[in-house]
Amino acid sequence: MVDVIAKAQMGEVIWAQLDRDADLYDEIMEICRREDIRSGVVLNIVGGLRKARLSLPIDSTSADAQPGILELEGMMEAQGIGTIGLTIDTYDSSTQSGIVYNAGEPNLHIHMTVTHAGKSYMGHLLQGCIVRSLHPRSHFTIVLAKTPGALLNFRVSEETTEKYPNGIPIHDLVEE
Repeated sequence: MVDVIAKAQMGEVIWAQLDRDADLYDEIMEICRREDIRSGVVLNIVGGLRKARLSLPIDSTSADAQPGILELEGMMEAQGIGTIGLTIDTYDSSTQSGIVYNAGEPNLHIHMTVTHAGKSYMGHLLQGCIVRSLHPRSHFTIVLAKTPGALLNFRVSEETTEKYPNGIPIHDLVEE
């Protein structure tokens, strides 16, 4: 059953080509700040990485477990999609899942697929995904779009559990 529907318009589309050795997460955050993206979608992320850092299920098969952190180095191909919203509540699960959101900043909920040494992994984009390029000008490209009319606010529940002692992460979809 659909819980919430919020209608938005597809707004300005922003293309960006990243520099060699750039941190993918930091660059997307900077674009969101510079272009004032409060609500948006990550339409495409494509390129090579030399380091990857993802938050994904590692050890537990429990449905309520927090994800862990996977770090890879070497030649990798990557692609991703996701959403951009606003972080209302600070959330720090850096030691467990690597996910940190600071109140008042853009909220990136981006799923990345990375292929490394013949294996593919999919998880949440974290700081530490470093662009790989043999040429000074990277071909690593991202495409973002503003979506005025709907907001995807990140909040933290007051309710806590043993596995989520700082509260449970919530994405709150609302119409503007």
